[in-house]
Amino acid sequence: MDADHIEKASIHSFDYDEVIDPVIEARLVRKMDIRFLPIVTLIYLFAFIDRSNAGNARVLGMEKDLKLTGDRFNIGLSAFYVTYVVFEVPANLLCKKFGPKLWLPFLAISFGLVTTCMSVLQNYHGFVAARVILGVFEAGIMPGITYTLSCYYRRHELVKRVGAYASVASLSGAFGGLLASGLTQIPPWGMIHTWRNIFFFEGLISILLGVIAYTLLPTSPETASFLTEEERRLAVKRISIDTKSRSVEKLEMRYVKRAFFSINTVLMSCASFCTLLTMNSMALFVPSLLSGMGYSGIHSQLLSVPPYAWAACFCVTVTYLSDRTKTRGLWLIGAMPFTALGFILLLTVNQVGVRYFAIFLCLTGAFTASPTLLAWSVENSAGHTTRAIVAGTTVGFGNIGGILATWTYVVDDGPKYVRGHAINLSFACLAVLILGASTLYLRWENRQRSLGRRDYRLSGLTTLAASQLGHKHPEFRFTP
Repeated sequence: MDADHIEKASIHSFDYDEVIDPVIEARLVRKMDIRFLPIVTLIYLFAFIDRSNAGNARVLGMEKDLKLTGDRFNIGLSAFYVTYVVFEVPANLLCKKFGPKLWLPFLAISFGLVTTCMSVLQNYHGFVAARVILGVFEAGIMPGITYTLSCYYRRHELVKRVGAYASVASLSGAFGGLLASGLTQIPPWGMIHTWRNIFFFEGLISILLGVIAYTLLPTSPETASFLTEEERRLAVKRISIDTKSRSVEKLEMRYVKRAFFSINTVLMSCASFCTLLTMNSMALFVPSLLSGMGYSGIHSQLLSVPPYAWAACFCVTVTYLSDRTKTRGLWLIGAMPFTALGFILLLTVNQVGVRYFAIFLCLTGAFTASPTLLAWSVENSAGHTTRAIVAGTTVGFGNIGGILATWTYVVDDGPKYVRGHAINLSFACLAVLILGASTLYLRWENRQRSLGRRDYRLSGLTTLAASQLGHKHPEFRFTP
């Protein structure tokens, strides 16, 4: 047996009944936070900027230069989500196979290269092709990061950390608007100028982040060099206890079925469809909506900053409180009505100041619900393979809503965009209903398990077989 096998065997051979020292555990969590959160947050920030910066470039001259007349711009936006949806689950399975140390940096460098190449686009066909390729490489980022964090953090620790990195989806609107405004002021150099600077420099930053990530990310808790041997053992033990699993899942059909056909996965994916439709439509079209209110290209970029900054703060606050209270559904049910109210105001009020305030409300619920739903679906599943598939499924199905989002606001509907606001209002309300159903179901299922009505699942099983039940184990409790 080689050294790696000996080390892994020693790491996995521990006493599950041994009490965990809270001081050592706190030190472990702190070290993991310092190692993971800054780099994954920056990667996700620029992944989101790179996918939505077309909205910034549009109002700064790209639409005219590439002759994106009629619905061509919307077609280009849709092209991204087609491959993004298709590659979600395969990308996360590859993350499990190759490990985050190789996979996440590869994705960051790849989507950075694609974004940089978009600075030399010459026509509509190149725009569509670039968006298609960008979707392939960005597909694995959000589920990959969430899956990676779920391998290190316990369930009650996960949501606020997902919220911390995913809040930059809203912050990207603020930071991306400022960055775009600054980059367009760089004097022309060769064929790179104005909106082309946005793609060139933002892509370079993504490439650099990918290189840095390779030096920081470990392959697994068992081999994490930044942890001591005692801390590595504790990292593995914490997750094993949390998921009621003492074995490593391989890619088998039973785990695929368990992930796909879980009621929890179905409900979370449907809710994610609704919230991601709203979130992506706002991420792509806020500059256009502000332009429709009468603001110039640069002013629309700058005025997009405060609403996104507010949404980021709200997301971090709600996910933190959600972890403290160990409940998810009620917080999201309380957040989504803000989004619905925002679209009601956009539909019924003509005063520019009120319509600008409505943008704040629209971003509030959607940018909070989307990352929380992903973490919620992952924490309510167990086993590494199952979690990888659940993460990919939730984001993948949810981003079918992203395809629809690219068509919510079309040029012919401007400047009031009544149809787009009505679509987003409808799906915000539907999200509240699905979230309510999810919360009630999870509470009901926990009660059935407490009453012993799922104990039959253990009948005739060995200890090893019982440990492979994952979230179907009678002792597993869902977070409602």
